[in-house]
Amino acid sequence: MDIVKVCPELHIVMDVDSGLIAEMRKDILVVDLHPVEDEINKLAQYAKALENSLDPRNTPMKAYAGREGTYKLAGMFQGMFFGFWITMAVLVLVTILAVKMNLSLIGL
Repeated sequence: MDIVKVCPELHIVMDVDSGLIAEMRKDILVVDLHPVEDEINKLAQYAKALENSLDPRNTPMKAYAGREGTYKLAGMFQGMFFGFWITMAVLVLVTILAVKMNLSLIGL
């Protein structure tokens, strides 16, 4: 919001954006809200990217071209990773129990 002083002696100013001519007053504070609006627009863009990340068909916000399905592939690998380690833990537990039961049958 830019203001031009038309007549400094009479305290008359003009708003460049709207072309409105008015009296300048000492008790009114004029604040430029364009930087705040830019930051709000950035946050809205990040919120939209976060919302889009919940759908695996969308691409990440700053991804290179040809990266469609990134979230779907990551979800598949995450499931395989945790499934592998949970299966290994169950197999180790079953093996320990089987060995312990066989040793108790022998009398050790």
